[in-house]
Amino acid sequence: MAIKKKSFKDIKSKFSKKASFKPDRFFDLGDAFLDATGLPGPSMGHINMFLGHTDTGKTTALVKTAADAQRKGTLPVFIITEQKWDFDHAKLMGLDCEVNEEGDWDGFFLFNNGFQYIEQITSYINELLDAQEKGELEYDLAFLWDSVGSVPCKMTFDGKGGKQHNASVLSDKIGMGINQRITGSRNTNSKYLNTLVTVNQPWVELPDNPFSQPKIKAKGGESLWLNSTIVFLFGNQKNSGTSKITATKDKRKVKFATRTKISIMKNHVNGLGYEDGKILVTPHGFLKGKDAGEEKKSIEGYKSENSEYWKDIIGSDGDYNLAVEDTGEIF
Repeated sequence: MAIKKKSFKDIKSKFSKKASFKPDRFFDLGDAFLDATGLPGPSMGHINMFLGHTDTGKTTALVKTAADAQRKGTLPVFIITEQKWDFDHAKLMGLDCEVNEEGDWDGFFLFNNGFQYIEQITSYINELLDAQEKGELEYDLAFLWDSVGSVPCKMTFDGKGGKQHNASVLSDKIGMGINQRITGSRNTNSKYLNTLVTVNQPWVELPDNPFSQPKIKAKGGESLWLNSTIVFLFGNQKNSGTSKITATKDKRKVKFATRTKISIMKNHVNGLGYEDGKILVTPHGFLKGKDAGEEKKSIEGYKSENSEYWKDIIGSDGDYNLAVEDTGEIF
C-alpha cells in the first residue's frame, strides 16, 4: 500500500522562514562622491570600510558621513583612536558642532577618544546598543571608528601579544557579535537602524612571483574585511597614488587640494560601483574631477564659493596660482 506523502507546500510553509528587511538606504556624501564611486556613500544598517593609504580622503569621507547622519536624525558616535581629530576641520566640512560655555565642542553627536585597546571599543559599542534596546538612547546610531589599525588588543597592549592576537580579537568581537547586532537592525522588526563605518589603513602583500601585482590588505586581519558589506578604496593599492595641488601667492605655498583615486573594492548590497573614480579632496570636502575639464570647472567654482576662507589662508581671494606638484600642471 502506497504511503501518501504530505504536499510540499505544507512542508515549505512549516519549515521555511523568510526574514523581512528594511529598504536599502545610504548616507549621502555629495554629488562628487556619487559621481566618482557610483554610490551615495556608506550603506545604512551595515558595516562599511574606508580603506587606503595615508592622506587619501578617508577621514574626509568619515566626517561627511557624520554630517549627513546628523541631517537624517541618526546620532553619530565618533570612536577616535588615531588621535588626529580636529573639530575645527570637521565643522568646515559640514559637521554641526559648536564650542559650549565650558569650552568643549558640543552638538548632536557622541565623542570618545579615550580608548587604549580594541576590547574597550567593542564594549563601548555594545554598551550603546544595550542602552538603545532599553529605551535610554532613542536614536538610530552611526558608529564612526577612525582608525582600526591604530589600536591593539589588550594582550598586545600589555606587551604579551602581536598582530595575530589583534586579528583574533576583532574576529571574536566584531565578526561573532557586533556584526550581527548591526546588520540585524535592518530587520523590519527592529525599531532602529544602526551602522558601523571604519577607517582602516592597509598593508601591502608582495607578489609571490615577478609577474604578479602587489595586493592591498586591511589591517586587523580578514574578519573585518569579510564582515564589511561595502569597502571603498582610496588611492592605489601599492601606494597612495595621490597628487598634491598647491596654491602659491608671493612665494607663499599652501596645500590647496589632493587629487586621489577612489573605487569600490566590494559591494554586497547591490553589486554596483566604479573602479576608476577620481576625486578632489579639499578642506571643505570633495569636488568632482573625473577629467581635466571637470576638475578645472570644480576648482573655479570652489575658489569662488570659499574665497573668504582662502583669503585668510593665503592673503588673496582668488589671485593666486595653482599647480600639481608631481606634474607641474598649472590651473
